[in-house]
Amino acid sequence: QTFQDTKEQDKHIASLDPLNFDDILEIIPVLNKEKNVKKLGVLLYKHLPRPNVLNRYSYEEATAAMRDIGILLGSIKRHKVEPVVLVPELDYVLDILSAQTDLPPRDTLLHYTTWNPEGKRLRTYTGTDDERALIGSVQIAMHPLLTGIYKLIALYEQSLHDKDFGLICTDVITAFKAMVDGVVYAKKHVSPAFFANELRLYFDPIQLYNQTYLGPGAVEMPVFVFDHILWSSNIADDIYVKFKTTYLPYILPELRDVYYNYDDKTPIVTRMTNALEHGPVTEQLIENATVLMRLCQTLKSFRMPHKKLAEKAYAADNSPNRGTGSGGYSTDILSHIININNATILKLSDGIQKHKKLQITS
Repeated sequence: QTFQDTKEQDKHIASLDPLNFDDILEIIPVLNKEKNVKKLGVLLYKHLPRPNVLNRYSYEEATAAMRDIGILLGSIKRHKVEPVVLVPELDYVLDILSAQTDLPPRDTLLHYTTWNPEGKRLRTYTGTDDERALIGSVQIAMHPLLTGIYKLIALYEQSLHDKDFGLICTDVITAFKAMVDGVVYAKKHVSPAFFANELRLYFDPIQLYNQTYLGPGAVEMPVFVFDHILWSSNIADDIYVKFKTTYLPYILPELRDVYYNYDDKTPIVTRMTNALEHGPVTEQLIENATVLMRLCQTLKSFRMPHKKLAEKAYAADNSPNRGTGSGGYSTDILSHIININNATILKLSDGIQKHKKLQITS
């Protein structure tokens, strides 16, 4: 299906309420405030789809059902109880929903943001403005990021020497700027202390079938797929490769395919760096390389504020034993990625500068 079809499908999923969850939206934040795990468990059991209904779900209905079950999963786990221990019937339901949607047997960032309804129907753990803004910050960026990924695929197929390379690259820059907008929005509207000491606790992993399944977290945004095509598919750094593969199961199945399609290919930035080094170097190639460098700088203008935002949240965390986020990583991983990224960009920058100097001297 086309990207426009995906957007329409996302809207359709958000409009669905297969578990009659709209009726209990106001109750959940109250029960979380009261730490009333027993009533949260009763609500979850009451709203689980029965097998005869579950097996008839369409993809969209299964996705919406997983979204709504997820709000109760995160709520129960936030109070340090494993949901499947409290409601053993979850085991079967989550397994079927996972098979129907080709996603993990729990909710993901997509369920919490892209597939979350708007306005009064928004599913939240706390009902607070901060949480609504957190969801909004991801919604600002998610669809443009997908646009950017699909435009990067088109860029990859384009000759490095073609004028269209620069034009498509400019489109990618425009799309990716929404990631910067999302970080700015979160910085403005989400309190780091509230995120660290309240919201983040709802995104903790759950245990199922003796396995750990990560909760919704911004780290599940497919920026790593964007990176993979642009500059990182040939990076063999073990820490970074493990980071990318950890989150692969939590993104759209078609994006997993994109990731694997480029796994054995040379990324765009490396191809351009090699072209500048080995020639032939034309004015158009240098012009295209310069636009590509602008794209790399746009990526950097997202990464640095994102890192600072994450560090602020960690600094505001009152828990002495919590050194990592819900994804199991500390902010050190962001520094690690930035360092690898900068080293790759520097090679491209050096190649451009070398040929611009040659142009001047000649």
